[in-house]
Amino acid sequence: MKETVNNIPAPVSLTIALIADFHNADPQPVIQSLNRNHPDIIAVVGDFLVGYRPEADNLIVESQENVLPFLTACASIAPTYVSLGNHEWMISDEDIEKVQETGVVMLDNSWVEERGLVIGGLTSAIISNYREFRQGKKERYPYRSRHSHPAFLMPDASWLTEFEQQEGYKILLCHHPEYWSLREPFIINRNIDLVLSGHAHGGQVHLFGHGLYAPGQGLFPKFTSGVYDRRLIVSRGLANTAHPVPRIFNPTEVVYIELGGGRK
Repeated sequence: MKETVNNIPAPVSLTIALIADFHNADPQPVIQSLNRNHPDIIAVVGDFLVGYRPEADNLIVESQENVLPFLTACASIAPTYVSLGNHEWMISDEDIEKVQETGVVMLDNSWVEERGLVIGGLTSAIISNYREFRQGKKERYPYRSRHSHPAFLMPDASWLTEFEQQEGYKILLCHHPEYWSLREPFIINRNIDLVLSGHAHGGQVHLFGHGLYAPGQGLFPKFTSGVYDRRLIVSRGLANTAHPVPRIFNPTEVVYIELGGGRK
């Protein structure tokens, strides 16, 4: 489950645990890994939920039994920062309040400054689109028959200009690696030191160092796992929701990133 990325140049020396695509899985293997490796901070880069509407009017984060205990455990181990992926598409303000009560820092198109770092979270375009659809409706999770195709949706990236102008080492939690250079907002062109992503599930079937399929990128995806352009790190994630394509030769992982060589 463990993958280590060493010696990422940075003016600070610390270890980041990158967690992606938890999808309400069994938290124990992840928590055990975190307890063994003692990261300085934890970055949960979206898709901690499975994106379906709950029965009745229950809160999503309470109806998926592993999510809040998982985030609570993370926050007890190290400062934890959370961004929102496509599976959080219908997350409500009440859900976000419950998430924040676990002790994590929610980065919903926002950033914080901590320990010489400027840490931001770019919310998935699918969430921004659903929030527009929800306006004026009384239901907590108004029904929608289908999404617009993600390729035609834009995340709210207006705040990134101010974010990239901040002083300090800038880390962006961005669930979708395709936002790096395949589609807007083309983060590769921005003054951001490190981008942490997931979503690609390692390419589902991993052969000869390449993935076969990834959500948001389709067949033969460019970004599936590892380091790209020395600034983008993509995790294979912890679960599989891209059915019916199975995960083959593609183990789940928590990525440990050693900034500036990591702890001494």
